[in-house]
Amino acid sequence: MPCKVILAGAMLAAALTSTACASGGGAVASAGSGGGSAAPAPSPSCLQQYRGWGSGPEHAAGENLTAALNRLQAASSASDVPATSAALKRAGMTARTLEHYPIPACADPKGYWHAVLLRIEVAADHAGASNGQTALALAGEVLRRLPVLERNLATELKGTVPGLGQNQ
Repeated sequence: MPCKVILAGAMLAAALTSTACASGGGAVASAGSGGGSAAPAPSPSCLQQYRGWGSGPEHAAGENLTAALNRLQAASSASDVPATSAALKRAGMTARTLEHYPIPACADPKGYWHAVLLRIEVAADHAGASNGQTALALAGEVLRRLPVLERNLATELKGTVPGLGQNQ
């Protein structure tokens, strides 16, 4: 049943969004306003960039995506086709907003985060193209690959963002 696929995809994307956006404090180092010929500040580490990314305006967008995916999960569980379609469309709009806040390239050089967002957007486009069970079946097919993308991103982050799981 397509709703079950959408439910699984929504849960994975929500977990991924929460992980990506809730990475704690840690300000990104910036150059001071000293004068003259001071040496430029060193580039922030990938961990600092990632934490800075997760605490800026994209954090709110990530929270909005999580909320939209939670609504999608609830509607899908209730087998409410109109509500599932509406929630999927909302998730797609929110994923498009997150595209304006790309994850630091050092953290995700292979682009898995973008691929997750794109899957959500394409699934939402299917839901927007027509109404009913057929549109949700097409959306479910698009979301089916989310578990693989989530695992790939998690594996990549472990290698590219040392210390990510540690509180600092």
